[in-house]
Amino acid sequence: MNKKILKQALLFENDTPVYSNVKELCELAVTYQDENGLYFLQAKRREKSLIKNEAEFFRFISQTQDIHVESFADISKVFNATSRAENILYSGDSKTNLVKIFDNVVVVKKRGEVTKLYQASELSELETIESFVAIENGETFLNIERFAENFKEECFVYLAGYANTLTREFLKTKEVNFFLDFDIEGMNIYESFECKRKSFHMPKDIERFFLDKRFHNVALYKKQRARLKSEYSKELLALKELILQHNTVVEQEIVYEGLE
Repeated sequence: MNKKILKQALLFENDTPVYSNVKELCELAVTYQDENGLYFLQAKRREKSLIKNEAEFFRFISQTQDIHVESFADISKVFNATSRAENILYSGDSKTNLVKIFDNVVVVKKRGEVTKLYQASELSELETIESFVAIENGETFLNIERFAENFKEECFVYLAGYANTLTREFLKTKEVNFFLDFDIEGMNIYESFECKRKSFHMPKDIERFFLDKRFHNVALYKKQRARLKSEYSKELLALKELILQHNTVVEQEIVYEGLE
């Protein structure tokens, strides 16, 4: 763990730092992006640096620094640990190894069966299955049996955000129904995937959640709006319009629970 890299990462929390102030982190990120075919950090000399994808940014920090962080608050905890136990929790091997394990598997649940982790050598077992529902959030994935009646597909795959490389490669040859957050990041995740055929799951009455302030997440909208693209696939235009019209976003885990 290089604390200089972590300190530079924290500079992005409330700012777009100039390249010279985050030079070491940017150099490391450029190499990581090239090796993994990713793009999450815009970094050019003599210009301000900008995070384009926070989920991949924190994954990059976690993997290169041998820690597990999912937010700037998590990075701060590494510096503010007040005991050896806390230090192990935030920067120890056990949690990091868990992340690395999940980075090398495809997590799949077949309707009515327990969740299974498939390594690359085991994916042939799923070869004959053509259609999947791809789920962004862990809570929704774990409780999908409660909402499975809303999907015709029999198999569900866990993305954990933008998903690991193995999962992305696996889904390239599949027909995928993406059940994501109804927000800007959800749209960007959808656009980032290549599939044989794909669709964005939109409940018929999604508008009611944008009309009802109980389901709004305005803070998340404000955090994401700088990452809104000028153009999206036609199947996302209705969602984009709802987001811009109501200046808010809706998270996927409340949608079907809100209907119960």
